[in-house]
Amino acid sequence: MIDLHVHLSGSLRPTTIINYAREKRISLPTYDAALLGEYLKAPEHCQNLNEFYDLCDMTDWVLQDRRAIRQSMMELVQDLDSQGILYAEVRFSPSECTLDGLRQGDAVTAALEGLEWGMKNSRNIRVNLILCIIQKMNEHEAFETLVEVKKHLRKGVCGLDLLLDESLYETDIYDWLFSLIKEEYIPFTVHAGQYNTQSIKKAIRNGAQRISQSIHILDDEELLEDIIRRKVVVELCPSSNVKLGVVESYSTHPVRQLFDRGVRVCLGADRLRVSGATLQEEYDNLQKYLGFTPAEIYKMNQNAAKGAFLSQMEKDRLQFDLFEANKAIVDKE
Repeated sequence: MIDLHVHLSGSLRPTTIINYAREKRISLPTYDAALLGEYLKAPEHCQNLNEFYDLCDMTDWVLQDRRAIRQSMMELVQDLDSQGILYAEVRFSPSECTLDGLRQGDAVTAALEGLEWGMKNSRNIRVNLILCIIQKMNEHEAFETLVEVKKHLRKGVCGLDLLLDESLYETDIYDWLFSLIKEEYIPFTVHAGQYNTQSIKKAIRNGAQRISQSIHILDDEELLEDIIRRKVVVELCPSSNVKLGVVESYSTHPVRQLFDRGVRVCLGADRLRVSGATLQEEYDNLQKYLGFTPAEIYKMNQNAAKGAFLSQMEKDRLQFDLFEANKAIVDKE
């Protein structure tokens, strides 16, 4: 399997959170790892966005020094490897690691070190980082993240993720950001379409090769056809979509319709502990609630391979590895 959409934030091991809490004398709801793991899972239907992201904040405070970032990233890589992930692009927000004075550059270096350690101590997985620009950042912080992406591009960092305020896409407030990304030839994905279609349109016009959580594509037939024509890869995280209330239930999730219409959709685990599902569990739910077949799930992973922020040679290798891992399914076709 291939996961293009998994965040370090919200994916830390409960044992790691507990160890650092004890070291820093920080209070937790419980110091039992199993109970904390359950506590970190968002409810099936969150009352609002804050209920979901407050749980992510319970992991973010750990990521405030290089040692913790290295360890957490290494453990996430190992966790993904144990789940059967062949390739992952882990999203990391260096600006959220600066509460105690750490610089973004130091945070990125530590994350890359953890990434390397994780791969060396795993079986088959290959991982790159996607750095995130989030809506609460000011322009200086966003520019600093852009600099880190450019500095490490194709050296462990493969691209950029924009988590911006969808209500502002109709304005020109983000134009400077899109212009810089275009000038520097930075591969990027955008969280767009979770609440409206204008954000998707602007992202695509500005060259987004992938879009994330875009459940409202079906609201606009012209947009849908444009996405299919441009071969834009759409990353969806059904468990998070349901818990955040943007989709009523797994059985009503638009992923089935998007796939059937020919959109290059793939799934991501999003935030392992808070979303509460591994990528395999997400695909299991597709089979259970939406009737996806193993062959269709294999095709979704092929979509992910095609959308990965890799060179064509690396994509070809990844697709071969994916084929080898799914020979039994392919032979039945």
